[in-house]
Amino acid sequence: MAEVSPFRGWRFNKDTVGDIASVLCPPYDMIDEETQEALKRQSRYNVIHLEAGESLDWTTSAKEQYAAASNLFDQWRQEEVLCQDAEPCYYLMRHSFPLGDKLMVRVGLIASVGLEDYQTRQILPHEFTQAPAIQDRIWLMESLSANISPIMSIFRDTEGVLTQVFNKVMADEPEFDATDDSNNRTVLWCISDSDVHRQISEFFAGRPIYLADGHHRYEAARQYQLDRHAENEAAKAPNLAHNYVMMTLIAFDDPGLVVLGYHRTLNAVPEDKLAKIKTKINELFDSAPLSGNSDSLIDQVDAQGVNTQLLAAVDSDGSRMLRLKESAIDPSWGALSASEAWVLEEKVLRPELGDATLEHLDFMHDHDEAVEQARKGELQMTFLLKPFPLDAFESIVGGGQRLPRKSTFFFPKLPTGLVINRLEGEL
Repeated sequence: MAEVSPFRGWRFNKDTVGDIASVLCPPYDMIDEETQEALKRQSRYNVIHLEAGESLDWTTSAKEQYAAASNLFDQWRQEEVLCQDAEPCYYLMRHSFPLGDKLMVRVGLIASVGLEDYQTRQILPHEFTQAPAIQDRIWLMESLSANISPIMSIFRDTEGVLTQVFNKVMADEPEFDATDDSNNRTVLWCISDSDVHRQISEFFAGRPIYLADGHHRYEAARQYQLDRHAENEAAKAPNLAHNYVMMTLIAFDDPGLVVLGYHRTLNAVPEDKLAKIKTKINELFDSAPLSGNSDSLIDQVDAQGVNTQLLAAVDSDGSRMLRLKESAIDPSWGALSASEAWVLEEKVLRPELGDATLEHLDFMHDHDEAVEQARKGELQMTFLLKPFPLDAFESIVGGGQRLPRKSTFFFPKLPTGLVINRLEGEL
């Protein structure tokens, strides 16, 4: 089983940094150069000073890449900008965020989770990874000996056992309550009670944990662990921090667990192959014309896509709703036939484009940009996908299969900087 444990987290000292909202940032893979500079200006203590790094030159050594971040991390701990909790804790996060005209709220448990090989089926991945991004995160961990940002994971709590536990915790005074300029509100509680620790740990015994966002960070942590094991047999002791990784665990049934669509775009496909792709689309899908702006198109996809398989196609000639024909579904497709992205990539594009598919296929979660570029002819086609349903997610991933890349966009990303997990010594 995957062991879920409390740990002695390092947290920003409010007396030093002031407003906690000013030191938080998104995960590294959501930070472009402009965002990075804005966060640095926001506070000299913003965690971006430790977290950034995806765009660095992967051919240089870890020491060259992350020496400055490592020195700063040491300095912040020495100067008590960051302070370690005196006893192991679970950390409960309540995160409120706007979504359209709604205010969504989700609750996540920040915990240290025992690293497992995927083959044990205790930690379940849903997408494949890329080696350079994994190596980047390994170098960061080797330099800082820490997890800076938590992996987002999800679990099933049909009976609402942890909901009751969490509600009791949230009735107490929080450690902090911070709201940023985008109206994202984050409230954090520390759970130090040993009886509650036992309840939480026993709840997760034997329950699988599904990776939602952070596959590269998980696989980097697993490699970091194996590297320590190779150095010293004693490093395999189960109570050592490097045998764990920091996660924020959210229930499948949490009303604030939001999944948005991840859209596909096509470009630079030779005209003869593009014609064959369009013919294949017509073979597999029933087509109906669509009209409206990008928001209207995505609303129609979301509304009509409940309990059926469809997507919208947009190009310079117009927009169409594509509904997968029941007669087109081959039994050999199995559970993955529930994924429009899989059908599009494996049964429409790859037969024509082969190994060059990813040279022409790209991914966007901004539907406005994707539609505008297709209508202007800057892209050959845009395919608007509905959010992937969580029941199908659980069924497919729980059955041991992985979804196509960029199948899910869990929104928003978790804030980084609430808690930092050191990977030296014991938990």
